[in-house]
Amino acid sequence: MEVVDIEKFNFPAHRHAKEPRNLGPLGTFNGHAKITGPCGDTMEFWLWIDQGKIRKVSFLTDGCAPSLAAGSMTTCLAEEKTIAEAKALLQKDVLDALGGLPEDHEHCALLAANTLAAACDDYLKNTNTGG
Repeated sequence: MEVVDIEKFNFPAHRHAKEPRNLGPLGTFNGHAKITGPCGDTMEFWLWIDQGKIRKVSFLTDGCAPSLAAGSMTTCLAEEKTIAEAKALLQKDVLDALGGLPEDHEHCALLAANTLAAACDDYLKNTNTGG
């Protein structure tokens, strides 16, 4: 895992990298995805969706501090969203919420957004709701 100086991060990114929210797998879930990005970092999301909304969401990553920050912030952005709203979250939304990431680590926000969307797709596939 690459060492990144989080002291240079904006406050939200620093906080989420140092104290990530929703870290670790959910014991009960109905949506799941695991993606390895081009940089080699892997991100995994678990969702508990009830009555069309994400009630619980968690993640794991084997990546660097920016991956932790992006995964953590993405879980916070997804909480209580509908599946469509969660799938619509973009890299830019994660970066904006974090106050940015170093340019060479912006791809971590894309990995987080893509993994969340894949977990939503997994839920839709498994429940045959079709979206």
